[in-house]
Amino acid sequence: MWRAFVRGWPPVAALASRAIAAMALTAIPYAASTYAPTAFAAVPTLVGKDAPDFVLKGLDGRNLRLSEYRGRVVLVNFWARWAGDSRQEIFALEQINATYQRAGLVVLGVSVDEDVQRAREFARSMNVSYPMLFDTGAQLGQDYLLKNLPVTVLVDRTGVVRYSSVGFKRGDESVYLERIRELLRE
Repeated sequence: MWRAFVRGWPPVAALASRAIAAMALTAIPYAASTYAPTAFAAVPTLVGKDAPDFVLKGLDGRNLRLSEYRGRVVLVNFWARWAGDSRQEIFALEQINATYQRAGLVVLGVSVDEDVQRAREFARSMNVSYPMLFDTGAQLGQDYLLKNLPVTVLVDRTGVVRYSSVGFKRGDESVYLERIRELLRE
């Protein structure tokens, strides 16, 4: 009897894993957007490559270019108001910015929300000290291989992507801090 159960278990496990994989592949995307086609998608990486440059308009109306920060460590956080983890991460990044800004860290928040007006309102409500920028096209999302949000990218002083993270959960900020400290010491 026991052997029959044990022999029968692997096919059941295989079926269960196929069912879970099928659910993941058909999961409802975060939003109907070019940035979030499906949840749990394989994530290509830019780590070790030059960070794609961009020019975006900020909440204050000024244009900011990523390459203007060459020589400094830059944390770029791609977010959208509808991506649930974005709000938590924005608060964590505000604390990181307050602590490490004087040491040479630049934090840039980049909204990839399709509704720019609502994204601006959301950004104002977050009341952060670092620049909030707004992407109105699809090219930046393609350049940074954005599939799910939020995405956080650390760029070193030479403009090379050194770390990339998809999603956010409590405790991720300690990983960011470790990487930021390493880059600031270089």
